[in-house]
Amino acid sequence: MNKKLGFGMSIALLTLLLSACGGNDKNAASSTTSAPESENPATESASAPTSEDSKPVTISFMHFKSDVTDGVAKIIEQFELENPNIKVDVQPVKYDDYDTLLKTKLASGDIVDVFTLNAGSTTKLYHNGGYLEDLTDQEFMKNFDPGVLAEQATDGRNYIMPLNAGPIAVFYNKKIFADLGLDIPTTYDALMESAQKIKDAGKTPFALGWKDGWTLGMWLSRDFPSNTVLVEKQVDFFDKLEKGEAKFADNPAAKTSISHALDLFRYGNKDQLGVDYNGAVDLFAREEAAMMYVGTWPLADIQKKNPELFDSGMGYFPYPFSNDPILNKLEFNPDASLAVNSKSENKAAAFKFLAFMSSKAGGDAWVENAKTLSYVKGASSDIAPAITELQPYFNDGRLYNSQVFITTTIDWNTQFTQYVQKVLFNKSSADDIIMDLDAWVAKNHK
Repeated sequence: MNKKLGFGMSIALLTLLLSACGGNDKNAASSTTSAPESENPATESASAPTSEDSKPVTISFMHFKSDVTDGVAKIIEQFELENPNIKVDVQPVKYDDYDTLLKTKLASGDIVDVFTLNAGSTTKLYHNGGYLEDLTDQEFMKNFDPGVLAEQATDGRNYIMPLNAGPIAVFYNKKIFADLGLDIPTTYDALMESAQKIKDAGKTPFALGWKDGWTLGMWLSRDFPSNTVLVEKQVDFFDKLEKGEAKFADNPAAKTSISHALDLFRYGNKDQLGVDYNGAVDLFAREEAAMMYVGTWPLADIQKKNPELFDSGMGYFPYPFSNDPILNKLEFNPDASLAVNSKSENKAAAFKFLAFMSSKAGGDAWVENAKTLSYVKGASSDIAPAITELQPYFNDGRLYNSQVFITTTIDWNTQFTQYVQKVLFNKSSADDIIMDLDAWVAKNHK
């Protein structure tokens, strides 16, 4: 397990993270992470010159970053300006629908030239299906730290290109916390005590957009493995689950996560299962909710809707999934990675697209327009003032990635999320859904 974590905490990436807390110091990243220009491919031109007789080509790009559609459009516009003979047919898809639609398109022969994937078991499944081009030896892959590439490798080869990453933590409204005399909670019980005080004051503790299944699933897929491995010490649970040697009923973390879900639901906004992700962001941006558990994804939207809140009114703290402050480190995960369809007829153009995204210009474009950290060497890290509050966690290396604990290809999270909703509606008990989850795994993964 420590070996897996070591990849994510490579020295170059940690340096990038440190620079991410530099507030408005736009030179921080380049001064601490960049190699001299002649040695750093990321500083080279994003694309090779296009010959005048090159034929125009259109590539399709399907992605699940629909929460920053406008930002992605600006990034694509920059790419097309530098590559006038390449047009990009951008196809944004909501995360909940993405996997199903992508599988349908690929299976039917509807070629998508470039698409986003998550690292890990998802990439392995598409690689096993023969849909991914091997990117390992492409020149643009040198723009990333070897440790990051090793973490995202499948069978020792890279079939996806790292794109962006960031912390997943809890945004909070500084004024609400100050008015109520609340400290930043460092344990789960302290988090719930703060939520109760906020609720007693007639305010909404958590902005929840659980109408979108991915938002609940995103939280559950971090709370559950964190409690499984770090609290319950079942470090091989997911390995055993894959082999049919473990059950959710024998893992106390299953009940813990269900209990935590009920807590969040209790302290959430009205109609949590009727409000989607964008609605939750609106609640927080309007300062109608004190906290929101999420990645850095809504920052661009919050900046647009409430510049004052973005500039000085909000902070960010790690989600304390346990009552042991030592365990409650800062979650830091890859977000989207890029893949090229092995069946694409436009691979040259697709590679130019990835070359731009892996250049410093491309990395900076993601930081500026999507408010997310980039894995590209030397890219800017000027995201938002709230990120500066994570400085102590970066300084002390108190970072971890719960997703490396999940070694199984079994899609337990989708089922778990659906079953938890039954508990929220009082249609089932924790014991019942755990039993149903084990039955589902046994039936579908013999």
